[in-house]
Parts: sequence; C-alpha cells; structure tokens
Amino acid sequence: MELSRYHHVFHIFDEKNIPISLDGNVLAMKDLLALPLEDAKTALAQTREAIGKEKTLELFASEIKAGDDMWHDIANSSESGVNMQTAFVEVETENITLEQFMLFNQQLMKQNNLYLPSTIHPEHYYFDANSKGEQIIVETFGMYRTPSYLDLKPGDKSDFPVTPTPNVDMVMAGKTYLATDLTDTKMVGMHEMSQTEKGMKVKLGVFLPENAPKEIAEGHKWHLMVEFNNGLHIAAQQHPNFLQKKAIAVALKHMKKSFN
Repeated sequence: MELSRYHHVFHIFDEKNIPISLDGNVLAMKDLLALPLEDAKTALAQTREAIGKEKTLELFASEIKAGDDMWHDIANSSESGVNMQTAFVEVETENITLEQFMLFNQQLMKQNNLYLPSTIHPEHYYFDANSKGEQIIVETFGMYRTPSYLDLKPGDKSDFPVTPTPNVDMVMAGKTYLATDLTDTKMVGMHEMSQTEKGMKVKLGVFLPENAPKEIAEGHKWHLMVEFNNGLHIAAQQHPNFLQKKAIAVALKHMKKSFN
C-alpha cells in the first residue's frame, strides 16, 4: 500500500511537470516506478525539500481550491458531532516505548521541514508546525481526490468525541479547520496511547462529519497505518537520556490528570 501511494504521487508530479530527483539526478517515470521503497521515499523527500514550502502551495493551488470546495460542502451539510463516521487503527508495539514516540514527535516539530514528513507518508505534501502544537498540512485526506489544505489545532477534553479508555496514559485530540479561511471541517482527531510492560498500546482515531464521503474513513485507516508504522521505525532510533525520561514522565502525569 505504501509503495502504491508513492507511485500515485509520482504520477501527480508527472502530470504537473514537476521533475523528481534522487541525489541530484532527475528520474524518468519508468525509473521512478522501478525504485525500491526506500529510494522512492528518499527521492520524493529530496524533491519536496528542494521545492520548498511556499512554492509547494503555489504548485498545488488548484488542488487546494478543489479540496476547500469539497470540505465546504461537507461542513455545510453536516451537523457537528452528529452521526460521525469513525476510522480506527489499533497498534501494539514491543521494544518501542511511549517515551521514544514522544521524542520522535518532538523531532518532527523541531525539524519542521518537508523532508521528514514525506518519508512518513508520500501524501504529506506540506507541513508546518509551531510551539503550540498547531500544524498546517497539505495531504490527500483518506486517499480521496485532491490534497486538502488543513489547519490542525490541539483540543482539550471538551473536544473529545468519545470518552477515553479508562486509565489510558495520553490522549491527543485536535480539531481540523481549512487553512485558507479557517472553516471548521467538523472533523476531529483523537489518539489514545498507553505504556505497557513491553512497549505501548495505541488507538488512532479520526471522526468524520456525517456527510463526508464514506471512502474517506476507510482510506484514512490505510493512511494512518502507513504513517504510524514509519513513525514507529523512526521512534525506535530515539534513545532518551535520564533527564528526558524524567521530563516525559512529568509531562505524561500532567496530561493524564488533565483528561481524567
């Protein structure tokens, strides 16, 4: 699935006459489609980083407009929090801890580039984060139609669409707006994470408004699986020191208290 989505994005770049390079060499489509997964990831990441954030928004302006139109229709015809469609992915790890995952997440925010998000999922066209935990992204949400230009804002327990699992260690929730005009898409994300004796247990959730196309919910499960799998492989390379472990333990205790 992951490689097929890289091929999907390669075709989109080809249609828009955006050359894709690997280590400075522009590759023809037949060569791109023959790349092993790791080289495909590197080629797209290098190309995106070279294009830059401002140019990316210019290149995909028409797709962003189509995405805005789609989400305006969805939001205008759906009532907030009513008959929401759910998409869940559940993951358990061994030898990859919640501490390591939090360090990976910090790395993603700190680097704040186009390279790293592109290696996590090919349909991460644009990424920009700030110290408040807010993110502005362009991605093909749920592998459906064109990329959407979204403003993700952290939420608190008043924004939880469902009651968290008892004794879960961390809940990450957020509301989703259009970055263009801050229209509330009425879509909510909510992820639960807990430490276990061997690693961690995770439940990734997206709650879509009732009139969103059904394909988005199913497609976003695949997106989450690819994204989180790659994130875990990067997290596995993190090695928190004593002070980091202490700081993360304090942060987790505070977060757990905030939603219980």
